[in-house]
Amino acid sequence: MELAAMSCRVLLVVVFTVAVISKLRSAESFEAFVRSVQGLTVLSPRRGRATARLVAGAEATGVVLLLLPGPVVSAGFALAGCTLAAFTLAIGASLRRGARVPCRCFGASTSSTGPLQLVRNGFLIAVAVTGAAGTSHGLPQEPGGLAVAVGTGLVLGVVTTVLDDISESLRDSFPISVRKGQR
Repeated sequence: MELAAMSCRVLLVVVFTVAVISKLRSAESFEAFVRSVQGLTVLSPRRGRATARLVAGAEATGVVLLLLPGPVVSAGFALAGCTLAAFTLAIGASLRRGARVPCRCFGASTSSTGPLQLVRNGFLIAVAVTGAAGTSHGLPQEPGGLAVAVGTGLVLGVVTTVLDDISESLRDSFPISVRKGQR
């Protein structure tokens, strides 16, 4: 189980590192994220900016906790899971209101929030829970198993961060027309 926990740990480190860097790489990137937060939550500009700062801080803190050795890694999994749950609730509430705002989770994507982000976040919450349940606060002893666990976490982390782009490319490549009234 420790190898699965290591994969979960690496996956979440990749996802949250990309998320933090994409938000904080420039003033424009952060402003785009602030607008996204305001659209998702219907917060005032001041509270939206504060929430955006809180989110970026939580993501960065989660990365640090997941990278540290020992029992603090459990706090990293818990923080990641709670942060993802908050994102999921905000996206769900915005969808119920009919708001479709760009998801700026991983940078400049202009794809609107929707069911894909809810599924992605559900997957990542399951990853955080699995990681927390399987961690013994040490490194796996088998070097080959460790390499596979880290590699799996890296690949899944990268795929997760570009999922919106993959979805858009597939949607553009294989358009499906649906007439009004059909589903």
